[in-house]
Amino acid sequence: MADVFTDLQTETEALADLAERHGYFSGAPGGGAPGPDLTGHFARLTSTARLVRLSVEHPAAFGVTPQISYDSLDEAIVSWLIEQRKATALLASAPPAPELPWSDGPLRPSVLAAAVLTELFACGQDIADAVGARLRRTDAIGHVAYYGIRTRDRVYHRHQETPPDQFRFELRAPSGELWQFGPEDARDRITGPAEDFCLLVTGRRFAEDLSLAFTGGHTAEWLELLER
Repeated sequence: MADVFTDLQTETEALADLAERHGYFSGAPGGGAPGPDLTGHFARLTSTARLVRLSVEHPAAFGVTPQISYDSLDEAIVSWLIEQRKATALLASAPPAPELPWSDGPLRPSVLAAAVLTELFACGQDIADAVGARLRRTDAIGHVAYYGIRTRDRVYHRHQETPPDQFRFELRAPSGELWQFGPEDARDRITGPAEDFCLLVTGRRFAEDLSLAFTGGHTAEWLELLER
């Protein structure tokens, strides 16, 4: 797994390539049919990239950015790429302190990059589902898994519940490497493919459709709150 800034840039280019290859025409014989409208996904990602730039360049002015809409997929992809490349470069060059303002609270630049990569993962899955494409995941999703684990307690806070002790996570990377997080002696464990875990925590799939194992009552409680 490369550093988060390199992976963010790599995944940015991969998503643009996916949209350019599949976003214009359906797979019907003979082609020519318009593909699904993907511009909204890129408008959302562009808004996020602009928020990142605001967080780094003008933290005191951090807040909501104006809504964005595009007339064409070409315009959407190009506009997003420009903003995202600038945002990634800013994050990569930002000092680790002070933390940067974000909707989830102040974050280090590397953690904010993981948050952006998580949104990129989610939007990429939405686009792949819309065009019927199968994504080939890389170990870059390790940053998404990390962010999902890091923000575990948000699920409890959202429902005014007290988070339990830490879970143990044992997730198999696309490369076959085993990623392990949390105390080795934890009673509550989540194990399985890292991609499945990322799909779960981004809300793109339900646990019943994935190959994850949940051990311990607290993981069952967490899952119920997550999918509620």
